[in-house]
Amino acid sequence: MNTEPLLTAVHAWQRGALDREDLIARLTALGREDAPLLSELIGQLTVQAAPHGHGAPAADSPNGTDVWRDELMGSRARTWGTVGLLVGPSVLILTDGQRGVVLGERESRALSSSVSGSLMLLCQTIVMAEHALNEREMQHLREQRLQSASSSLSEIDPVQ
Repeated sequence: MNTEPLLTAVHAWQRGALDREDLIARLTALGREDAPLLSELIGQLTVQAAPHGHGAPAADSPNGTDVWRDELMGSRARTWGTVGLLVGPSVLILTDGQRGVVLGERESRALSSSVSGSLMLLCQTIVMAEHALNEREMQHLREQRLQSASSSLSEIDPVQ
């Protein structure tokens, strides 16, 4: 598979010809083995994108900081080993730790390598936390099932 269908999907979303959830579904349907493909897509998107901060509120301005905080706090994450995706309330962020791109509804902005690395760590942290919560919840359900089964069995009268 090449990056052309994904690149076309990103551009279609930015033109309004593709629903955001459809783009997210296409990206998240990819497997871990597709990490090089996603890294290549990031490279293509960053070449076409203006550097982040040009034409947008400065990151150190109150509005810029609030916007980033809201995006990051409202994010869902997915990782493919060396590539991560943050799905914020209004933007998608793809990063491979070295390069990154913020995909908005109308434009793309390239991220610096330091920001890209930090966002990759955030993706990994969110995914690890989710796995830990899921594991804890599964363990809790197993314990409930065992307790329920053992108390139910203890209430059965033996045949004399």
